[in-house]
Amino acid sequence: MKLSSSLSPVVEQGLGEASPRLAVATHNSSTTSRWQTLPHEWAFGGMLLLLFIRLAWQAGHTGDYALLFLGYFLFGVSLSWWCSRNPTPLRWRVRLAAYFTLMGLVFYTLPAAVRLLQVPTADSLLQSIDGQLLNLPAADYFKSLQSPLLTDVMVLAYLFFFYYLLFGPGYYCFSDLHRFRLCITGLFSIYAVGLLSYSVMPAGGPHLALHFAAPLPAGPVGRLMLPVIDGSSNGVDVFPSIHAAVSAYLLGFDALYYRRRFRLLLLPCVLLWLSTIYLRYHYLIDVAAGFTLALAGLGVVWLYQRSRLAYAVESEADRAIALQATAR
Repeated sequence: MKLSSSLSPVVEQGLGEASPRLAVATHNSSTTSRWQTLPHEWAFGGMLLLLFIRLAWQAGHTGDYALLFLGYFLFGVSLSWWCSRNPTPLRWRVRLAAYFTLMGLVFYTLPAAVRLLQVPTADSLLQSIDGQLLNLPAADYFKSLQSPLLTDVMVLAYLFFFYYLLFGPGYYCFSDLHRFRLCITGLFSIYAVGLLSYSVMPAGGPHLALHFAAPLPAGPVGRLMLPVIDGSSNGVDVFPSIHAAVSAYLLGFDALYYRRRFRLLLLPCVLLWLSTIYLRYHYLIDVAAGFTLALAGLGVVWLYQRSRLAYAVESEADRAIALQATAR
């Protein structure tokens, strides 16, 4: 995408792959502050502050973990301020991509926070909802299909999530910074809600909370990777299914901006969603909630790209690129 040296009247993004166009409100950007906070930064920062407040006051705990969440919050604020001081493409990429690291830190700090908050497990509630919907645990509907080969396929499909999480946004990071901003805005709004939900409704999932007559038959892939997957869980990450939410969101985003990849990855994503049930990691209601959260994430993108904030951010970014080009 070619950027002019003047401020763009519209953001160069859109709903199609061939000729993208964003419909954003046009206005005089000089009336807005240079320090612009994106929707996911509000959502993620709000989640971190809520966790800090709950640990510091609700649980009467002002120790290390409360200060960790406050530190995560201050890190996000500092990163936003640092980028706004000189919004070059490199600084923007660092500001946006840093949320992957921040999300990982919060994810693995969360179990200790849940223990300190003494939040009861939500497995019984989630089981009862699934029971009302299905009469049986959702995983039992796959019982007649279980085989070592199918388990291995489902493990690979489950692991596909991590490829999509990194390389889905990664493509936009290096090919189109405008779209990378859009993608991250929805993606980490989803993570903010999901992580907050884990602190309110922690659950271990069917593989820990339910008794199954027999373990899943596994081939070489399953025997190698299932213990790794089990060990990588934080023990509270069930409702909603972030695997379903994030993959459905990225697939929807690709349907708007990268149709060819959408068509290529539709089947792997469907297998991924089925694998969360087959491998006994999620209840059906978790996956349904994940799809709802994905729609909300796409809604955040739709609202943001038509906002005055988006115009101000993209105009400021274009100005920084123009100044950088002039300096050369």
